[in-house]
Amino acid sequence: MSKPLTPRISPSQKRSIARQEQILEVAAVLLEKLGPAALTTIRIAEDVGISVGTLYHYYPNKEAILHAMGQRWLQQMANTLKQDEQQSPANLHDFVELFVSHMHQLYKKQRGILHLVQAMFAIPQLMSLDEQHDELVINHVANRLEKMGVTLSLSERQRIGRTFHETSHALLLVVVNQSKPRGSKTLEELKRMLQTLVVSFT
Repeated sequence: MSKPLTPRISPSQKRSIARQEQILEVAAVLLEKLGPAALTTIRIAEDVGISVGTLYHYYPNKEAILHAMGQRWLQQMANTLKQDEQQSPANLHDFVELFVSHMHQLYKKQRGILHLVQAMFAIPQLMSLDEQHDELVINHVANRLEKMGVTLSLSERQRIGRTFHETSHALLLVVVNQSKPRGSKTLEELKRMLQTLVVSFT
């Protein structure tokens, strides 16, 4: 029997909403430190400074907390892609520069991002979030290519978008765990790879 993923309450008061956000923030810090296997509701409640019973008032189990973190990540991703769409790059080279810059800022802000995406990929109840995450970026790239005059079919643009996404996603997860000098070099390598990709396919 699958565990419930929805919060037990939908907070409407500012105090309850703030508490819910605090739980997710603390869980993200602990996820980064401990990994998903060692993350427990007891430890989260302890670090938040509340009882486990109070924690369960908001989230019924650890999976529900990870699910809420994944949903928040998806919303942040959607917001970042919307920001990207508001830019008007002059060419594909500039498009890659903007995309990588926006994504890098997003990945840096999310604590425990590597463990979170691993959980989204590995925990059956969270896999739909992983699929939604992929679709967001793939369709964004496909639509951007069309707006920039790439006349390939939608399926071809989505194919490019998938390679674009999988390459950028994998390397951005590496960058956020590297030292600043090494991360900067990896980012430049990522940009060159993506620029070569979109030019060669288009």
